[in-house]
Amino acid sequence: MPQSPPPRQSMNLIRLFFAIALWPGIYVTVLFLARTLQLSIWGSPSFPWMGPAAFGAGFLASCVAFFYLPRPKGIYVLGHELTHALAVWLSGGKVHSLHAGEQGGKVVADRVSPLISLAPYVLPFYPILLGILWLASIRLWPELGSYVLFFLALWGGAWGYHYAFTADLLPTRQPDFLVYGRIFSISLIVLGNLMVVGLLLWFTLRPFPAKQGLLQLGLEWVRIYTTLAHGISGLLLRYLPRPA
Repeated sequence: MPQSPPPRQSMNLIRLFFAIALWPGIYVTVLFLARTLQLSIWGSPSFPWMGPAAFGAGFLASCVAFFYLPRPKGIYVLGHELTHALAVWLSGGKVHSLHAGEQGGKVVADRVSPLISLAPYVLPFYPILLGILWLASIRLWPELGSYVLFFLALWGGAWGYHYAFTADLLPTRQPDFLVYGRIFSISLIVLGNLMVVGLLLWFTLRPFPAKQGLLQLGLEWVRIYTTLAHGISGLLLRYLPRPA
């Protein structure tokens, strides 16, 4: 992870409040994605089962391999630290050094932020690299499109390893989580991954126009926070002492 100064206690409290405030939005996003998947599966007689099945098979196979076979930790750490470095560059910063190995890695940069610290847990290096290589390959050699199921199985395996490594790190004292607070970091990771899953679902299934989906999800967020605001204000008016 990038080196960073120790956080101030007051900032940690602000981040904790912000993270807890995100939970209702995360909840409605999960429900929205579940409804979208249900609509895509049961609402279409021509649902493309083979593609998701190949992806799911690769995903499950890599998760099983993660627990029962030697883990490619060095390869994972390299991709993890490269993602940190890319996030630094995209933020306009400078990477001074990068180290990666079986025992861990480190990026020394001139800046740090939640985006930089948490980028590897939301935008994993190898699944994105595989996706870019596949899109470039079928553009150059369209006949490779006949191997799409093989690619989806391989891609599912890359995502499976990503989520398995991430889940394995969550209970640990990983510096990426501690520098901005564990609850804040995990909340952003969950929300970021839900956004990634939503994009993958939409690009794969196209259940509705993108603008319609974004508008509907936005309305769900507005509805849940409006309901909470009304509930909290009602409690305050009921229990706070009234001025004489």
